[in-house]
Amino acid sequence: MGQTMGDFVRINETATRARAGILNALSATTIFLLIAYPELDPVIYVGPYVIFDMLVAAIFGLTPLSPAGVVGTIISFKFKPQWKPIKPKRFAWALGAGLGVTCLAFRLLEMDVMWMIGVVAICYVLTWLEAVLGFCVGCWMYGLLVKCEVCAME
Repeated sequence: MGQTMGDFVRINETATRARAGILNALSATTIFLLIAYPELDPVIYVGPYVIFDMLVAAIFGLTPLSPAGVVGTIISFKFKPQWKPIKPKRFAWALGAGLGVTCLAFRLLEMDVMWMIGVVAICYVLTWLEAVLGFCVGCWMYGLLVKCEVCAME
């Protein structure tokens, strides 16, 4: 799940960013398929996967149940871990699951494909910010909602 440092469980930020990169590639692929080949109906497959991956990561951490978390952890083995508080990440992943549910609901309600593209585009931007810049929007929101001193620590 993570490493306990003092009274707080922390998670490897390097693995988290690698996982975000994987989910970013999945978002980009989904947007491409929705635009170029909407008949393939990618949301019906990608939506449940993303919901599952986000929920198990929020509950159990990156390993052993989150497929993207496991791959992200393996990718990051050779890099020095950077330990961050897990609670903001869990909050962000719960929000990610909510975006997955929203996108899947749009598909099941047979809404226009542009609605699904909009939600997946939001996922793309959020995962890009995390993977490339190391900025977790959900973590930032968590910091605003919950005055968390340890969350601001490096």
